[in-house]
Amino acid sequence: MTADITSPIFHLHFEGEGTKGHTVPAVALVQAIKSLQRTIQLLAMAHEGQELKQRLKISFDRDRKYAVIFGIPQDGSYDMPYKIGNVASQLFDAQDVSRVTEQHLAVMDAIETGNIVALRRAVPSSDIRRMVVNELKKMQPPARSGLVVSIEDYRHHKLLDGRTSVDRCALMISDLFPSKMHPRLVTGRLDGLDFQARTFKLQLPTEKMLLCSYNEDFEPVLLENPREWLQVRGEAVINDDKSLKSLNNIVDIIEVDDNELIIETLEIDGHVLKAVPPFVVSVRFDPYDGFYIATGEFHLMVAAQTREEVEASVLGALAFLWNEYAIADPATLTDDALILRRDFTKIFGDKNAT
Repeated sequence: MTADITSPIFHLHFEGEGTKGHTVPAVALVQAIKSLQRTIQLLAMAHEGQELKQRLKISFDRDRKYAVIFGIPQDGSYDMPYKIGNVASQLFDAQDVSRVTEQHLAVMDAIETGNIVALRRAVPSSDIRRMVVNELKKMQPPARSGLVVSIEDYRHHKLLDGRTSVDRCALMISDLFPSKMHPRLVTGRLDGLDFQARTFKLQLPTEKMLLCSYNEDFEPVLLENPREWLQVRGEAVINDDKSLKSLNNIVDIIEVDDNELIIETLEIDGHVLKAVPPFVVSVRFDPYDGFYIATGEFHLMVAAQTREEVEASVLGALAFLWNEYAIADPATLTDDALILRRDFTKIFGDKNAT
């Protein structure tokens, strides 16, 4: 690494409809900062040789040493400069912080270029590697929020593009599975938790109990959801009769969220439409088949396995309605289609375009 980037300035840059007036919702800001700091702590663990088979603890000294330090927000939607390392602390070690910064850059470059080999080189530990990619994926606000957050260098060149990072991280996560492993998504209620063995019991809709093994990074979501429905993705172990025996190598634990989906903006080919009033979609989760079903006006009905997927499907369906009806030649539409066009553009109309 060259000397001029020993302590570089990065930018956490929020963009989109939600940043008008150089503001950003607190929930999106907190999540992005929390996930960013977590990735740096994980990279510091990898640099210092800590393994996840040890209990994951971020010491006070390490927390201060590798702190993400933010500056005053700057112009440009909502732009927060940051650097890695607490120079005010006597614990500051330029060489260690420089190495972790190199890893931070290398991980983002590997994700942007889809280079799994480079990602493995940057973070040799498979468990830490998976956790880092997951945290970068979690930085993104939901698509319905009209926000994206990117990480940029001091020239404002995008190191991790928020508009594509979720998909790119998802691809990298899928590449982290062993070649013979076929991850399976299972729905059940959390029924028991063994901290010592790092296992939990999942009660399936059939009342059968399933034993699952987990890494410590999943403890927060488990502690927050006793007896609640969860979706767990991991390596399926099958009995002789082809029934599910257990889940190993858990890579994702997802809280079931059947709250209404409220859409305030819709982005289509770079054109952002504001929903007036916000467009509300009902969401139902069926634990017995493990699918979300979303329904709303304009005969909208989509289904998907995860909340994230169903939200993406709803946005895709609305984009289809815009292209097929709102911007179509009225002369080509039937009477029913013209009514749909009228009602749709009352909510998502050109008058609301930005």
